[in-house]
Amino acid sequence: MRPRREPLNQDRQPSFSVDRTPGRTVLRFHPREFLAGADLRLLHGLWDFFENERRAPSRILVVLVPPDLLSPRSLERLLGGPDATSSPNATKISDRILREENVIQRFIENVRGLESFVVGVVRGEIAFQLAAPFLACDYRITSSDSVFVNTTQALPRAPLACLPWLLAKMVGGAKASQILLDVPRLPAQDARELGLVNHVAEPDLLEKEALEVADRLGSLPRATLISLKRAIIASSEDFQTYQQHELMLTHQLASAHWKD
Repeated sequence: MRPRREPLNQDRQPSFSVDRTPGRTVLRFHPREFLAGADLRLLHGLWDFFENERRAPSRILVVLVPPDLLSPRSLERLLGGPDATSSPNATKISDRILREENVIQRFIENVRGLESFVVGVVRGEIAFQLAAPFLACDYRITSSDSVFVNTTQALPRAPLACLPWLLAKMVGGAKASQILLDVPRLPAQDARELGLVNHVAEPDLLEKEALEVADRLGSLPRATLISLKRAIIASSEDFQTYQQHELMLTHQLASAHWKD
């Protein structure tokens, strides 16, 4: 049976599309400067997709992210470039940062709230400060030429967007601090050894192997996938409290920085 493609917006170029086959749904993002830069109608379409997936969950949801969406260049464009601190549009830049934070947090909430087991797939240079949506997935796949780039010191942006919380849960607080403060570049294989990535594929085989992994996981009993995901989520019930504190901190940091 051929997959059925469903563009989520018919009257303009979509930022994502959906392919469905029995037991598997593929959410495919298309290149954009940054997620919060998407048209509001497209973002509403994304939240509608998650709502529909919540009502009729697939066994496996595969999220395919294009190389540029989470890249350091994307983050720099979001911030308005390295000279943005003196920009007369600093307030607008601050608003974009806050919007990006809200979009990322909402995306993570949706991923964690689904009964579907979510496989995240990324490739290329990935800015740590934009990596939280990928790390929030239940199973994470990347290509052997991918690298996580630490932009904490290079750009005026605290490593928020749920990243410290996710890293601390995955590798412990001490290792999370070391990664964010003292690891400029983390190659895919090193990320795999740390447990941030579950599977590394050759670049030209990334999507093929990702779908094979998804189908293998999807062959497991549905009750096994659901109960496993619920148990892991239950182990971190403090997430909503963390989000509230982080949004407050984001607002304080953004306001203080762009006033300087």
